[in-house]
Amino acid sequence: MLLKNIMNLIRYKMKKLNTKQVIFLFMFLTGFVYIVFIKSELYESNTNVIIKNLDNKTPAIEGFSLLLPAGSSTQDVFLLQAYLESFDELQKLDKKFQLKKHYLSDEVDIVERLKPWSTKEDFLKLYNSRLQIVYDQTSGIMSIGFLHTDPKTSYEIVKQLVKDANEQINKYNKLVAEKQLKFITKQVETNKKALDESIKKLQEFQNKYLLLDPTQTAQSQFALVANLEAQLVAKKAKLSELSQYMNDKSFEIIRLKNEIKEAEKTLSKMKKSLAGKDKKSLNIYIFEFERLKGMVELNKELYKQSLLQLEQIKTEINKNSKMLLEITKPFIPQGYKYPEKLKDIITLALILLLLYGIVSLIEAIIKEHMD
Repeated sequence: MLLKNIMNLIRYKMKKLNTKQVIFLFMFLTGFVYIVFIKSELYESNTNVIIKNLDNKTPAIEGFSLLLPAGSSTQDVFLLQAYLESFDELQKLDKKFQLKKHYLSDEVDIVERLKPWSTKEDFLKLYNSRLQIVYDQTSGIMSIGFLHTDPKTSYEIVKQLVKDANEQINKYNKLVAEKQLKFITKQVETNKKALDESIKKLQEFQNKYLLLDPTQTAQSQFALVANLEAQLVAKKAKLSELSQYMNDKSFEIIRLKNEIKEAEKTLSKMKKSLAGKDKKSLNIYIFEFERLKGMVELNKELYKQSLLQLEQIKTEINKNSKMLLEITKPFIPQGYKYPEKLKDIITLALILLLLYGIVSLIEAIIKEHMD
């Protein structure tokens, strides 16, 4: 009986309304029905994260180092946001959660629903409208949320977003490290080949001249020369002494002179063998030996350094230098977040009233000019 009276009252009031009022009332009722009964109710699950640089050597401050914005990079955040909003990430999520099938289904209201002819751009646009990313530059905290008609699916998608973001944050560093690995691996091979060749040349030199180390041979000969020179000086002194009271034709004088003569010849030969114009001079062997030995040492050091770099890069590839630290964990929401029905209805009413007032004002102006 009450419902019948209400319907009769509406019919009575409708009869008193002009066409313009009926149109605006119809628009309000259509919007009201859409907001209250048709528009999809979306549940949001979200998490708050911060990008932590594990290589950051900044001193900790009273246990709050994990929350310092210095631990994250604004560039990293925006790169991460760009990836999460990309079609690449959407494809991953679509494969696991069948998002496109969901957006084409009756679970999404007809206004926002994808159409069979919708493009990839439309799909990406709808996905990004459901993805909620907010970054606070002051604290360095990044909020990641997702809207879905099913609260559990919203929760699972946020967990997947954090997982993919954590993998992506180190992907660039690993790609750079892999390129460096290829270069260093090739460099190690080149340095090893150069080292082997220099060792081979040094061995050929030693085998050819039967000299293990000409420097040591030279040192031995220098000792012999020094000893021979000392003996020569002693013999000359003795000869000078004997010459004062002995005849030059005496046997002792002649013997000393012959010994001095032989010692000088021997000393001259030894000095020529150590240094001289002769290609067989020991100093030439020493210079060549030192050159070959220096090449071996240089190539050995280059090879050693390239091996160290290789190990460092291998470690870098397997190391995550950055990570997403979850400050708050995502949870399964119990109540929908959108639409805010009361707010939307009031907004709709205000917009239609404003529009109604504008139309009425225009009509009044036109009538006044016509009169």
